[in-house]
Amino acid sequence: MHRECNKILAKPSGITYEEHYHNVMSEGEALLHVTPSSVDKYERIVGKELYKRLEFVCRYHDEGKKANEWQIPCQKDYNCFKGWCEINHLPCLPIHYTQYESTVGHNNTGLNIRKCGIRHEMHSLHIITGDNYPIISAIVAHHGKLRYSFEGVWKQNQVYEIIGQLRRLSNDAYESDDSNKFAKILKLQYEYSALRGLLQFADHRASAREEGDYVPELKTFSYKFPHPTKRPVQQLIADNWNKDLLLLRAPTGAGKTDASLLWAQLQIEHHRADRLVIAMPTRFTSNALSISVAESLSGTGIYHSSAWFTKFHQDVKDGIIKRTYAKKEHELARLLETPVTVCTIDHLLMALTLTREDHHLITFNLANSCLVIDEADFYDEFTQANILVLLKALKEWKVPVLLMSASLPEVVLKDYQRIGYNVNKILTDTSDEERCRFEIKDIKDYSCVDDLGELLEKMMKAGKGIIYANTIDKAFEYASWFQERHFDDIIVYHSRFTEPDKQGKEAILIEALGKDAWKNGKAHGIAILTQIGEMSINISADMMISDLCPIDRLTQRAGRLCRFDNGRVGELYVVRPYQNGSLYPAPYGTPTAKGETGWTACEAFELTDKLLEKKSYNSKELLGLLNRIYNEDVSFSIKARENAKHLEEYFMLNWLIGSKEMTKEDDTSNQFWKSRDIPAQETVFVSKPQSTYFKNWHDFQEYKVSMSIEIPLYLIQKALKQHIIDVVNVSIGTEEEQKETIYVIRKGFYTTFLGFTLNVSNDSVFL
Repeated sequence: MHRECNKILAKPSGITYEEHYHNVMSEGEALLHVTPSSVDKYERIVGKELYKRLEFVCRYHDEGKKANEWQIPCQKDYNCFKGWCEINHLPCLPIHYTQYESTVGHNNTGLNIRKCGIRHEMHSLHIITGDNYPIISAIVAHHGKLRYSFEGVWKQNQVYEIIGQLRRLSNDAYESDDSNKFAKILKLQYEYSALRGLLQFADHRASAREEGDYVPELKTFSYKFPHPTKRPVQQLIADNWNKDLLLLRAPTGAGKTDASLLWAQLQIEHHRADRLVIAMPTRFTSNALSISVAESLSGTGIYHSSAWFTKFHQDVKDGIIKRTYAKKEHELARLLETPVTVCTIDHLLMALTLTREDHHLITFNLANSCLVIDEADFYDEFTQANILVLLKALKEWKVPVLLMSASLPEVVLKDYQRIGYNVNKILTDTSDEERCRFEIKDIKDYSCVDDLGELLEKMMKAGKGIIYANTIDKAFEYASWFQERHFDDIIVYHSRFTEPDKQGKEAILIEALGKDAWKNGKAHGIAILTQIGEMSINISADMMISDLCPIDRLTQRAGRLCRFDNGRVGELYVVRPYQNGSLYPAPYGTPTAKGETGWTACEAFELTDKLLEKKSYNSKELLGLLNRIYNEDVSFSIKARENAKHLEEYFMLNWLIGSKEMTKEDDTSNQFWKSRDIPAQETVFVSKPQSTYFKNWHDFQEYKVSMSIEIPLYLIQKALKQHIIDVVNVSIGTEEEQKETIYVIRKGFYTTFLGFTLNVSNDSVFL
């Protein structure tokens, strides 16, 4: 395609201004075409036409590029590119600009534009008149400069008065004495974030196409219920799909996954949403669910800190998909742009802080999705307080929500009613509630694993079983006990494995104790699991030993007893861990004050301990026990309440102009707020890289995702003192080298069999 230098340019690649804005408008139109419910909802909530507004910002977002102060330097940079093309005997086309940058170096291209002294998006504000602030904010923000860390740019480009109007608008909303302030700001942010987020996304896609880059296809949700008849839990969904908040309680194995997809299908068919987001309690459970969901429908994205490895790493390695393609597909999931996104609850909570520019697009996409919250931890008041803030936002954005669990206590109704939901019932699948699920054969105390020798001998003789340990250190104790007796058919699974080793462990577990193994009479082995194995691994055994834990967690664990045979009743042995003569509840509670040892149990742990009996349990009895343990209004601690309040504050402060604080893509906390009340985590590499020099950041990230684990910072400090971990310096990049300091585990302290075997603290309570 011919480019003429006498035309107004949009980029030094030769793309003209007219071509670029038409391309951006085309991308914006395509975005709205696949999200028709978003268009309708925007008009209902805001009272304005999203099509017209987005068309306007796409048309005029780069208007400032017409200014001579910007256009003349751009023409000069284009001439440099044209000269390079002539030297290299290439046609001067935009698709060659990336090659030009990589050849001469990014810092040696676009020099004249960088020195021109104006920001084109800021200059656009001088041309666009009026006080249409949603449009003004979208244009000024489309390169991420609408945050207080860029005040110098505002002054330099003489748009301080216009930005000042936005500041007053932002401050007036935040400083209002209105008791309904949070709800009002939620609606304002929805109105503004639509144009802001969609313009950026359309602009990025248009630019990528212009440069010949891969642009992922935007797909619509498509699902057809695959079974000829509906199971009871699925019929409950079919009869009650139109509620704003639907609470669903059903035992493990009842068909909740298909029920949730059926629910989403009904939301989207009735124009209540465009996409489905499934939020899981941890990244380990979201990995497993994404695999099962992907079997039923295409276009499933998965996003969390290790999702890249789970979904794309091997395909990239095998040459099935290019790395750049995979990264862009992964990015769609992060932005909730895929028809179905499986993520963690932390990802959605973090987006509410608005501490990244792309949080505006994520929250807008969330506002136009339907959300399934799967198996929230009700013993964890910290997480529950955060989820209530999320539900407040979803209610204002009119997002349909399905909250489902095998153990959903009645007391949650009061919390959801208090934040404005008209919900007075938890739908319950009672079709199989009388069947005996398992029998608690014994409840025993123990201080060390040797105290359980008789039980372990029984399991070893049977040759198969499942053990749940509350801490990793305890899992190691169990493993050592079996190894000392030369019983090697054990599979240890916890969070201190690298992503490839986690996948390997999951495959081994399925092969040993999965459905096919039981069906073919080949089930074998003893699985030693921590909490990450409560929901994510579809395995079964006839005998289980579990550390005492809150009843909702114990119900999940027991769901793996005789999972593939309803005619059998599993044996459950509940063991009560003691330390220094006292019951040791970690991680279900809080550590005692600094300088002291031990933990204070949460109320759910204590009541479970008090009420649990040696007897057989069916679903009805488990529900009764659950409601006795969670039987009062939740009174969150001051710490949990204050943290949740900070989440609201972040949203209200950053709804229009971002703060100076800028978080990373995978952060789950920031300066004053965190999604979970756990110690600060840090990345540790399981082996030293062959070379301490990485060609680029992507190479380093790929090494990181396949060769690292996350552990609490305080344990790293102890390991450094004991010379178990070393500090290694690495270099990243080809132009301006970036130095990074990484932690590396010394040889012998990480194995694919046990993972990271650091044992410097009895309080190693992470999963």
